[in-house]
Amino acid sequence: MNKLKYVFISSIIIFLFNFPAHFMYDWFPFKFISFFFPVNESIFEHLKMIFTSYCIFYLILSFFKKKLNYQNLSTTLLVSSLSTIISFLIIYLPFTLIFKEVFIVTIIILFLSICLGEYIASFILNSRDYKTLNYISLFIILLILILNASLTYNPFPNYFFYDNLNHTYGIIKN
Repeated sequence: MNKLKYVFISSIIIFLFNFPAHFMYDWFPFKFISFFFPVNESIFEHLKMIFTSYCIFYLILSFFKKKLNYQNLSTTLLVSSLSTIISFLIIYLPFTLIFKEVFIVTIIILFLSICLGEYIASFILNSRDYKTLNYISLFIILLILILNASLTYNPFPNYFFYDNLNHTYGIIKN
């Protein structure tokens, strides 16, 4: 599959994964689910959702790794997800601080950020096998997942973790 086709298809799939991921904890309010999916409307929880959507996509892609001749899936996952999160924050934060949040603009920023992340990742996916780097990336991914779970239950009291909708931090107590 050529690079642009891969970027386009993978970006759409990852983008679409974010929609059910956004509501997963509402549908299944279990502690295990809260480790991976958003529990409130804070910026942090939405970034956790993006990272989880990438993890799900690359986990599925790993089943087709040999058929598609893809290598470096863990390194690609790490680089693409972090590139997406960083680019999203660079665009989203100034925009919302100046103009307030506009849902459709946020969705467009998300999609464009995913496209950028996948474009950057497409250079790693088909390159030579980075065996050691893949293991290091897998370890970092695991650390990020553990950090996300920990920060879900122990958020810092700042803007990044604040849920403007419910005026809380962390999990909403019903």
